[in-house]
Amino acid sequence: MYKTMKSIILICIFFAGSAVNGLAQATIEPDNKKVWKLVWKDDFNYKKRSDLLKVWESQNGGDHRPDVLCSRWEENVEVGGGVLRLVNRKESREGKDWTSGNIWTRSDFHYGYFECRYKYASITGTNNSFWLWTGAGANWCFPGDTDPEKRFELDINEGHYPNIVNINVHEWREKSIRSDHKKYVYENTDFSKDYHLFGVEWTSDELIYYLDRKEIRRIKNEFCLTPARIFLSLAIAGWAGEVSDQLDGTFMEVDYVRVYNRK
Repeated sequence: MYKTMKSIILICIFFAGSAVNGLAQATIEPDNKKVWKLVWKDDFNYKKRSDLLKVWESQNGGDHRPDVLCSRWEENVEVGGGVLRLVNRKESREGKDWTSGNIWTRSDFHYGYFECRYKYASITGTNNSFWLWTGAGANWCFPGDTDPEKRFELDINEGHYPNIVNINVHEWREKSIRSDHKKYVYENTDFSKDYHLFGVEWTSDELIYYLDRKEIRRIKNEFCLTPARIFLSLAIAGWAGEVSDQLDGTFMEVDYVRVYNRK
């Protein structure tokens, strides 16, 4: 009887463990054409920056936030060889000691699976980001914003060298900010050495986050309900690690961005 009960307990533990592992290893297959349709992509096969900026916009100026140590400029956005590079430079402009780069799409998107294949800048102090946001241009920051439409920031990854993934979602409204944050540290991993896939499936009900197409987080979608633009950005900040002169010339490198819809 004892051996029988022990066997039953072990079997239960095995299947419970299998269920947990199965959840942790849940994957997404956007290349499965029976389930997904590719609706937008950019492989960054541009010959020059001006061609890129027909599809994307770029910040071209300073940043009033004291925790961001760089201004960002079109000149720091480079394309060539089928990749995009956002480059850090040691130069004083607009009251900052560093410059870097960012871009955002000229088109809005609403729900779907969003994926970016990129490498981090190979230095601490950098925030290597792929995100969705309802604001751009004149609406870069929202304090005092009186637009009645809900605004949000959905950070698919704010990556910090060498091995940190940060998932955030923020609701930006007049007089209030509601946020959710989760940090992941991947031992024995250097996200600047190889490309990795960062993605989110955004629906009216859920936000499901993926790393290399394996699910890492799932939360209820409470306020990301309006169309948004895709952002790629590199920032220099003390909260992303030690800042040193070795930052000069480092870059975040992007291979592609893709958007899929379920059929």
